Amino acid sequence: MAFVWFLKKVHWSDTDAAGIVWFPNFLGWFEDAEEELYRVVLGRPRQALLDDLSFAMPRVEASAKYRAPVRAGQLIRIGLRSVLENPRRIRHEFEMREAEAGTLLAEGFVRVASVDQRGFTPRDFPPEILALLEKLPDAIARQHTAIGHELPWV
Repeated sequence: MAFVWFLKKVHWSDTDAAGIVWFPNFLGWFEDAEEELYRVVLGRPRQALLDDLSFAMPRVEASAKYRAPVRAGQLIRIGLRSVLENPRRIRHEFEMREAEAGTLLAEGFVRVASVDQRGFTPRDFPPEILALLEKLPDAIARQHTAIGHELPWV
């Protein structure tokens, strides 16, 4: 299964005293890629969907494996693919690679639930979110076939 890709430049402020990216930043960047996915695939910000549809998507599980150090100044690609596990759970899987060489830097996932915004009670994902998942293969195909296409940035 392929990924939708986003670019990210690593800044000095992203690093720790050892000169490598501070580990929680990886999860933040995965979240940034998910945020851009809504804009790129559906043409709407995630928060607008949440507000309009009166639901929330809390994270119920997250995991990251760090494969190689990432330093300030590097240009990286963040890949995202999403799988509907059941009507109330989505699993977003991520890869982070060096932009040019393609070296695997990190990988992980975030499991997302669907709840009613008012009572925080479980509910099925709205059709608009299911449409996002249905459109992912086309978005991936467009990225792979576009000549000279620049990846979106996070």
